Order: sequence, then C-alpha cells, then structure tokens
Amino acid sequence: MIRMIEMSTSEAQKRAVAKYNSEKTDLIRLRVPKGKKAEYQALADRSGAKSLTAYITSLLEQKIKEEQ
Repeated sequence: MIRMIEMSTSEAQKRAVAKYNSEKTDLIRLRVPKGKKAEYQALADRSGAKSLTAYITSLLEQKIKEEQ
C-alpha cells in the first residue's frame, strides 16, 4: 500500500503561486443562479473536462475559432 504523506504548503510556495497567478493569468468571476453550478459541473463531467473552468474555457475558445 502506498502511503500519502500530507505536507503543508510553504510560504515561499504560496508566494510563488500568487506571483504566477498575478503575472500570467486574468481572473474572471462568474455568478450563476442557485442550483445551476451543479448542473453545469455535471455537464462538464459528462464531457470529460478536467474542471468546470476548463470546460467553460474550451467552449469560449471553440466559439472564437468559429468566428475567425
């Protein structure tokens, strides 16, 4: 049996992640009606997406390609 060792995230790692996120990514917040998140997550799961964010991003990228 493989044992997982739980390690806490160091302060340096937290700072590195925060710096990367602020320099390399934009944050988009999305609010949806109550109950819709679960419905959207189920759709993303059925599509095989790694996450709801990845699914939404792929749909947007697909739409951009269609419009070009």
